[in-house]
Amino acid sequence: MDKVFSITTRAFYAVDMRADYEAAGTWPADAIDVSSNDEDKLRAAISAGGGIKRLASGGWKITAPPAPSFATLAAPYLASVRQVRDAILNRLAGIGFAAMADGDAGTVQAIAAARTWLLDITICPTVAAAQDIEALQTAVSAEYARIAATLSGEARRAFDDTAGMASTL
Repeated sequence: MDKVFSITTRAFYAVDMRADYEAAGTWPADAIDVSSNDEDKLRAAISAGGGIKRLASGGWKITAPPAPSFATLAAPYLASVRQVRDAILNRLAGIGFAAMADGDAGTVQAIAAARTWLLDITICPTVAAAQDIEALQTAVSAEYARIAATLSGEARRAFDDTAGMASTL
């Protein structure tokens, strides 16, 4: 079956169905005949998100897709950070309730402050300033250490799982 390719729509059209496409108003104005070999190359470029241009010589210029943004690369790591953070928040809640029952206002206040910092850990200035994964991991680890250092005793133990976090996530 003969096919044409449209750079505008990044799609292939069967030539024997042209009348149907035209009747529907969907036949591309930039339809270009393609060989089966070119079709394979173009489909691979489309699947990969690559750029496609027609050369004056009649060939194709296929470019690699753009690199993913840092935000895209960081998203899975930050999702893991949120899971660890949630576990710490759960531990701190239990410790905070026990401290409240014991009348330990200092521990309760320290846990309340730590809770606020933990909720903002993925958007705090040092973490937000990271421009690569290694810097992001370092910033998150440092932020966990900073928050843990504001607590004492049992409350600090809520952070025990974060010590090797940068290397394991």
